[in-house]
Amino acid sequence: MLKKLRPVIDVIVPFARVLRRAEKDPKAVSLKLVLGYAIPQSFLFMWLASFIPFAGGLIYSLLLVPIAASIHIAEFDIETRANKAATVLWYFTVIIIGFGGIWGFVGHTALADSVARSIGWATGSPFQIELAFYHLGFGVAALMTIWIRDHLITGLVIAKSIFWYGAALVHIKDAIIESNFAINNIGRPLIGDIIIPTILIWLLYVAHKQR
Repeated sequence: MLKKLRPVIDVIVPFARVLRRAEKDPKAVSLKLVLGYAIPQSFLFMWLASFIPFAGGLIYSLLLVPIAASIHIAEFDIETRANKAATVLWYFTVIIIGFGGIWGFVGHTALADSVARSIGWATGSPFQIELAFYHLGFGVAALMTIWIRDHLITGLVIAKSIFWYGAALVHIKDAIIESNFAINNIGRPLIGDIIIPTILIWLLYVAHKQR
């Protein structure tokens, strides 16, 4: 079943192809492959996913990315629970934190006013540009785990999870105090800010428990 899904998943989740190549030999993954293929194609499918009301991004992150990781696990005969968890965590780190950081950077720069309105923020704030560079920094660091895994993933997951949980708290506080029920304040991003770091921390625990 997974083998039949691989051609489709490789199109929709292009980083899957990159990470399988990196599993064999990280040096075989070029910047051209990442910048010229994986990132632009990911933008296309994340943009298409955004047309699914409320759930598009969550479907991509919490369904398609784990399927891509499962295909990777099957292809390389990864057996132990810890190593399986580490592989899924790697996929989440590269795609959700890495590509997601690039996605966030573009959103808070090129589409700054539109994003601000969707969250219920005032437009034109320089803090939004600061947030954009935060996303870019995490995104670049997470994409580096294609070549350098080890404890870089651990540091990224812990730091990013603190941000996600903190952001969730801010969104909830803003909804309660300011009655801000904008779609991107109390909708899908809030759910992601709670669910995704919880999954990543659990995977990190499982991956390191037996090591």
